[in-house]
Amino acid sequence: MELELFKNLSRYPFIFNNEFFDSIELKQNKTCIEKCEKRDCLSLALSNAGQVEYICSKGYNNLLVITNGFKFILNGLIYETNTTVPQGRKEVRKNWIVQKDAINVFVTKIQEIENYIIQRENESIEKNFSLFHDFKTSMSIFFNCTESIIAGLPGNTFEEKLQNSGSSYKDLYNSLELITSQLGMIDVIINPKSISFGNKRNINIYKLFYKIKMLFNYLAAKKRNISIELINVDGAYIHNSFCFESIEFIPLILLDNALKYSSPDSNIKIEITQLYGRAKIRVKNIGPFVSDANKDKIFEKFFRDESAKSFSKEGIGMGLWIAQEILKTHGSKLYYFKDQNEFRPIGLNIFEFDLETY
Repeated sequence: MELELFKNLSRYPFIFNNEFFDSIELKQNKTCIEKCEKRDCLSLALSNAGQVEYICSKGYNNLLVITNGFKFILNGLIYETNTTVPQGRKEVRKNWIVQKDAINVFVTKIQEIENYIIQRENESIEKNFSLFHDFKTSMSIFFNCTESIIAGLPGNTFEEKLQNSGSSYKDLYNSLELITSQLGMIDVIINPKSISFGNKRNINIYKLFYKIKMLFNYLAAKKRNISIELINVDGAYIHNSFCFESIEFIPLILLDNALKYSSPDSNIKIEITQLYGRAKIRVKNIGPFVSDANKDKIFEKFFRDESAKSFSKEGIGMGLWIAQEILKTHGSKLYYFKDQNEFRPIGLNIFEFDLETY
């Protein structure tokens, strides 16, 4: 649930991302805003339990609520059963005296609204993205026709024929292969369970990144004169990982994301290291920073940081969510880091994950 929507629904003052907000019916308790130095209510945000109650140093009731990853704290309240707030303070804080049952009803309503939004969102996704299936089929036919044309050219192998076909054929073939691969993510958007469809097989993540890098090379140079570099950091052989086919979307998403948000005439660097039975992958680029408040939210469906919106009109905030879901299925997780020594709005961004190897 977005912050603006919650502000318009909440009957009680609340805290979100350590910031205090008034509700539509009740302002923040004056004690919380002006007279509390500890602000120990903020420690509630460290919990990942769904619903946690806490009486703060001033004696007020606070409630942490988590719904669909949205974490907020109802703060500065006085339950009717509260005996920790001095009577004199209660007399001047009558507006903040509430029934616990009313709080529970409010939280339930918020959760019901959130579930309804998610349900309608999923219905909309399925309805709208299903229209792309025909386009996906057409692109596959176009790609297969191009493949057949190249197969009829002089040469002993397809790779040799492609290499000798001239820049126009190569650019067309690589562009169509890239588009066809990206359109494959439609199935994941419509049905996230498809991430684990099929049988696992041995996949070499270095070779996979190399393949996708080659597909992106032309687009990167043409778009912003950006180069893409793939580095085996230690030079050690990168062992295979046992993965579902969906792992092939990871290089597509991370390189597309890096290209989308890279400064002109810069370099995208992919670093892969084999270490203690795991392959560690880092994708680095120079571009706009994600705000500290949103470094985890960028992996949520449809979320885009303000810096991303102002830098590029492309994207709807699905790629990183898909990547995170795929990596979760493989016992891994995608992390975002930025250069902490850079104080300008643009600098070094790093996306990192690892995979078990055999």
